[in-house]
Amino acid sequence: MALSVVESNVRSRIGDPAFSADVLVVTPHFIAILSGMDLTLGGQSVSLPHGLTPARFAATVGAAGLRALPENATLRSAVNALTTGLAGALARVHPSGMALNVGFAFAAVSNARREVWRVGPLGVLSQDPGGLAALPPSLTAAAAGRALILHALLATERQRRGSADPQDEGTDLLQTAELTHRLRTHDPSLPLLDPFLAAHAALANDSGPLGYGLINGQPVPDRLLNLHQLIPGKHEVVFATSGYPQPGPTLAITERSLTELLRADPLLIERYPYIRGHRPDHESFADRAYVRIRVR
Repeated sequence: MALSVVESNVRSRIGDPAFSADVLVVTPHFIAILSGMDLTLGGQSVSLPHGLTPARFAATVGAAGLRALPENATLRSAVNALTTGLAGALARVHPSGMALNVGFAFAAVSNARREVWRVGPLGVLSQDPGGLAALPPSLTAAAAGRALILHALLATERQRRGSADPQDEGTDLLQTAELTHRLRTHDPSLPLLDPFLAAHAALANDSGPLGYGLINGQPVPDRLLNLHQLIPGKHEVVFATSGYPQPGPTLAITERSLTELLRADPLLIERYPYIRGHRPDHESFADRAYVRIRVR
């Protein structure tokens, strides 16, 4: 089997891919994307090598681990090696034992084993049934809570304007746009999400019904490992991180979907509820990575 990248894209939410916690890895044996995550609450200040953010640090360690995997690695052996590698890296940067709660999800194609792997909330599209991963239920709940708060603020503002002197439609639309802009810049719901996000962090690699897979230095249960065997023949496989809510068969289609989403729902409380909106000074609401892989 031979693997090749048809097209790919990696961007941070501010634009520059150098700041992205989503990473693309291409080797002769594996093609993968990783999505680094910082689950630490409370704004803990940490000093990491090369000034990396905690999420990018996790993804960088994971990318190095993927590049070092033996050609014939199984999904289980790969997960064990990546888990050990991240645990060791965290111990080296914090030898005193101060915990840094980070991890990464990843999806990969194994050339030798002709398998598609996924651990954690990443999108996977294939000609064969592979599955498109949604956000974990815990993160969906946090996003729903944020949407509830912001919808209530918008409803209160509409009711306030309705009880005031009548205004023309153009002024009403302008005031709504101004409020949306303020909420995108200063989101009052974010401090209220801490209990939801703490619960989300606690459910990483949990064996219960709300658990989700994550390489975070702790054991990953077998049931949270997703493996799909490719049948003989030619295939195209797409991987996308959560910064692309609607990944499509091409990068152009996927980017158009994202552009339309950000135009129609910049607060991300309707079409795709998320734990934060699209800040006006950012390129998008989250880091994003996309790769379309041709398998022969």
